[in-house]
Amino acid sequence: MTIIYTVIDKNNFISATSSLNDAIIDHLSWLFDLSALFLVGVVIYAFFAPIGRVRIGGEDATPLLTPFRWFAISLTTVIAMGILFWSVAEPIVHYQEPPAYLGITAQTPEAMRFAMSTIFVHWTITPYSIYTVAALTFALSFHNLKLKFSIGSMLRPLLGKRVNGLGGQIIDGIALFAVVLGMSATLSSGILVIADGLAATFGIGKSPLVLAIIAIVIIGSAILSAATGLHRGIQTLARINTWLYFIGAIFIFVVGPTTFILSIGVESLGVYLSDFFSRSLATGASGNSQWPGWWTVAFFASWFAWAPLSCLFLGKIARGYRVRQFIIVNLLLPSAFSFLWFSIFSGSSLFFDMTQNNIMYNAYQESGFASLIYILFDQLPGSTILSALFIFACVITFITAADSNTDAIGGLCTHGVTADNTSSPLWVKAMWGGAVAFVAWVSASYIGVDGIKMLFNLSGVPGLMIVVCAAAAFLKMCRQVELTSQGALLTERALDTWESRRCAPLIKAPPLQP
Repeated sequence: MTIIYTVIDKNNFISATSSLNDAIIDHLSWLFDLSALFLVGVVIYAFFAPIGRVRIGGEDATPLLTPFRWFAISLTTVIAMGILFWSVAEPIVHYQEPPAYLGITAQTPEAMRFAMSTIFVHWTITPYSIYTVAALTFALSFHNLKLKFSIGSMLRPLLGKRVNGLGGQIIDGIALFAVVLGMSATLSSGILVIADGLAATFGIGKSPLVLAIIAIVIIGSAILSAATGLHRGIQTLARINTWLYFIGAIFIFVVGPTTFILSIGVESLGVYLSDFFSRSLATGASGNSQWPGWWTVAFFASWFAWAPLSCLFLGKIARGYRVRQFIIVNLLLPSAFSFLWFSIFSGSSLFFDMTQNNIMYNAYQESGFASLIYILFDQLPGSTILSALFIFACVITFITAADSNTDAIGGLCTHGVTADNTSSPLWVKAMWGGAVAFVAWVSASYIGVDGIKMLFNLSGVPGLMIVVCAAAAFLKMCRQVELTSQGALLTERALDTWESRRCAPLIKAPPLQP
């Protein structure tokens, strides 16, 4: 219905979504901020709590993936498209257009520190914490408690049998709605970046037809990848993707403004750490400003929108590793990578804008967000090759993200998916992949970047409710591990008698080693 509404009456659709978006910013910004910060605290607690020693799938479970392949898949299937799109564009906007309510003057050292530290708020510890909590809850519910492949399963420790039957189907439906909007927003930005790259590098004009071809090629490749399964398709693409990221970042670090990258990265990290709480909880209320709603809250909302579905895939592939290892691979390592990535790309972008008469900002005003990465490449040796490789990286990233998420959707829509049998029919993946591609094309062709950020907010509300409830369920699991060292009761019966038998653990943590 949303797609039909958009095509038939685009102006009315944008007006309606704008009104809803304004209402969310005005009334729910505080909730997004507090919820995101709460999840950071949950992850810190879990890392040091007894549950950190629990092996996902039980003590006898064997890993599905090697540590590097696991890390590669986690890195490239969660927010990878976002770091390609926003790493160059976002800091330029913050540097040139800082929020007026904070009293920061554009193009000043204070504005540059604000731009870089804001990037770290949006793209490092907080978003990965949101994914980690949701994915851990599902991983333990699916592999240890042997519950069905459903978003409702990770809420079972909290809500009991109410998540069975119709209740679970409603939860899954809400999550699907959230993730389709969230995927359309994120993947639309990827289509725009690829289209601008084709225009800048090969002179191919950007039109709805070109955007449609890009979407078809990418989703078709994702479906072909899905046909080969986890151990061939997604895994291979993720490793290629990861190496492309590392090679590209190292190259720009070496040939770009190396000293400036190191200096601004370290300085901005200090600002980020010192202002972490104030920046994470900004709502703009003190200055009657909607800036946090259009940036920080919008990004938090997008992570909440993606998390319920992404957690199915991340939790499914985590079998055989301990909870503490899960946190390292899905939060600490990707966050460290993001600190380096944004220091290199964002730092380089700000350096050239500062030293070359606002070259990046002028390009943004003329052509929009998606073109800025190619303006950056023009300042470096081998710009044509860089642009071509970047387009290829975008395509691979898009395919990997679509592959993993259609895999999760396929499992969600298929009966019989268990911890021992995690595959789903290809036709289900293809159907959902086609739907996601179409929504992404509509968003890229008719809504634009501001509309994409509105979709982030709209899709984030149901996602937030699911993830916060999942966090409460996870804390309940943590409590059960702390209360007893008896054997594990990995049965539905243990869930049914949760309140009356508090000493009966659902998950067994191994004893501390001397």
